[in-house]
Amino acid sequence: MKKGILGFLLILQGMVSMAAENKTKLIVGITVSNFYPEWVTIYKNDLAEGGLKRICGQGREMMADYRYLYSQTGVDQATIYTGLLPSEHGVIAHDWYDRLRGKRQNNVISDNCLMLGEDGVKGLSPEGLQALTLGCAMKMNNVFSKVYSVAVNGEEAVLSGGSCANMAIWLSEESGKWISSDYYADSLPGWLQAYNAKMESDFFIRRGWMALGNEDGNATSLRLKNKIGLGNNFYYDLAQAKRKFDTYRILKATPYANTLVTDLALELLKTEQLGHDNDADLLALNFSCLDYMNRDYGVYSREFQDVVMRLDRDVEKLLNELDSRVGKGNYTVFLTFSEARELLPEELAKMRLTSGYFSIFKAVALLKSFLNLVYGEGEWILDYDAEQIYLDRQLIEQKKISLKEMQDKIADFMIEFEGVGHVLTAYSLTHNASSAGKEVLFQNAFSQKRSGDILYSLVPTWIPTLKEREDNYARYSKRNRVPLYLYGAGVPQDLPQECQMTALLPMLCRILEVPVPYTAGK
Repeated sequence: MKKGILGFLLILQGMVSMAAENKTKLIVGITVSNFYPEWVTIYKNDLAEGGLKRICGQGREMMADYRYLYSQTGVDQATIYTGLLPSEHGVIAHDWYDRLRGKRQNNVISDNCLMLGEDGVKGLSPEGLQALTLGCAMKMNNVFSKVYSVAVNGEEAVLSGGSCANMAIWLSEESGKWISSDYYADSLPGWLQAYNAKMESDFFIRRGWMALGNEDGNATSLRLKNKIGLGNNFYYDLAQAKRKFDTYRILKATPYANTLVTDLALELLKTEQLGHDNDADLLALNFSCLDYMNRDYGVYSREFQDVVMRLDRDVEKLLNELDSRVGKGNYTVFLTFSEARELLPEELAKMRLTSGYFSIFKAVALLKSFLNLVYGEGEWILDYDAEQIYLDRQLIEQKKISLKEMQDKIADFMIEFEGVGHVLTAYSLTHNASSAGKEVLFQNAFSQKRSGDILYSLVPTWIPTLKEREDNYARYSKRNRVPLYLYGAGVPQDLPQECQMTALLPMLCRILEVPVPYTAGK
């Protein structure tokens, strides 16, 4: 009898072990910002079989819809990893005006934290995120699960890691080293401090940026040829730029940013043993395409072609390491895009489309004059940001002016600008509900506490003007629909051709066999 029971238990143990082996051990999230999704098709003959082509060709592809007013880095990461819209998770933009505190509030900069790796600097945290994330779902199901996020920009690292991350890691523009915040730990782990000592950033600064195919050639000759206009390829002297601007920010405007993220991801896989046991882990990676300089080059430029080729090589290196360390069939990868690249007016003009740049700065200057004429002198506008305008409600109340009336007048004024397609007021979004059309996108992006009094959107062929190259306020994309690829363990074969981006989190939870966070959507 005992032998029979013992035999049954051994069989049962074997079945449990087999089930555990078939489950994914590691989720790797890859989000690429400023990417032109068509590049995958344009350069398909140049891509390696083991890189982007492997994920896109062997994985399952869906067209995912963010389904809100505009796509923006940070906002998109919050949506991807919470399964919620900005109206619900609360991260509506890079910054918003905090009416209670009377100042602009960044979505991750915190008064309660300090940087790790930069003394005396305010730290970053996901305190502005009002929902549980994928990492939280995994940790709630298994306390031994590890959650790490990496990006060159802190905002993307923090919002993809969420509040339960072991650590979010990003690149310091001041030192070129990887840093974090004391929100996650009291100090940087020893392995990261040792890794920083290698100063990989300086290696790329010294190398300069040239096309991948020219790296084995004579860099000095290439530099001189380009200087006198004889070169058929490009060369950017990063060492000279570093001396001039005294910042490692310049690396973000090169494809080396993605290589830096990839190399750190490989170190994380090794030192933290991600995916090495049956306690499923999460590694959230954020790549970019020239970051703040992505508008400086056309989508068919040699520079962007090189970005795609190098990103493909980085992805191939990552997948090979995952095969080696975690094992084929033991990990799941998703790949999608944030703030996808749009065609600029100069590119659209070649197709004889009417286009242009809309300046919110000039529009607000005219709007201030208009309001002073109608309502008398006053600082009626407190602030403005990506597609929204904040009014001084206290002043409006003191002057006994109807807030709804002023919002309506501003909406009528703003719609007259060339390039503006739709304008809605906070009053209409608060008191009315829409189930279809452009109004739904407004509602999904609108937070009654954090959004402005006026929200507007541009027509598809118009682009917001940047005040300066580093301007983040007017930097966003109207490309709400982007490809989403799922590859690896547990990916179902019957996925729909189209979905909302908020559906990704429940999909991943099913693959992991963990409960979907109750804060997430259906």
